[in-house]
Amino acid sequence: MDDASATPELPDHRTYTAMTQEGEAAVGRIAIWAAYVEQHLVDLCAELINEGNAAVGNTVTANMSASSMIQLAKKLLLESDTTSAENKAVTLAALTEAKAALEERNKILHATVGGSLVEGSTTFWNSRRKRFTSGALAGQLEAAQHSPAELDALGARLYKAMDDLWECYLSVSSRGEK
Repeated sequence: MDDASATPELPDHRTYTAMTQEGEAAVGRIAIWAAYVEQHLVDLCAELINEGNAAVGNTVTANMSASSMIQLAKKLLLESDTTSAENKAVTLAALTEAKAALEERNKILHATVGGSLVEGSTTFWNSRRKRFTSGALAGQLEAAQHSPAELDALGARLYKAMDDLWECYLSVSSRGEK
């Protein structure tokens, strides 16, 4: 830091994101709550596979993607004769929302970030999704701009999905009985 400077110089890994600290923190919360969503998917699948004994369910889901666990949980719910129709409906809705929230998470966490002409926003370029698949613009990356508030809203959405999945887990497990 230069003695005349009032602001400390940030290391390279902090300066090249083109994000504010608030935006960086929001991306961190997205990652944190998405990890909890995925863990609750493991727990829910394990309970649906082998009620009360998570070992078998954890073995089955060990290398599954979140999307695959959501598909599995939906199939297991539909086949379950021990889960009430109401719990099935609530859980299926929670799984659908978790899938949508995780897809939005992927567009943030699997993107390359950079500056934006929109004040206070960051651009997220997603190389997994090409905006154009043919024509003169073929291969262009999909890009989206997000403000820290929009990123925080996705973190809140994932938090709610995590909380809803936990409630669903409790409702289908014997732990939910009083």
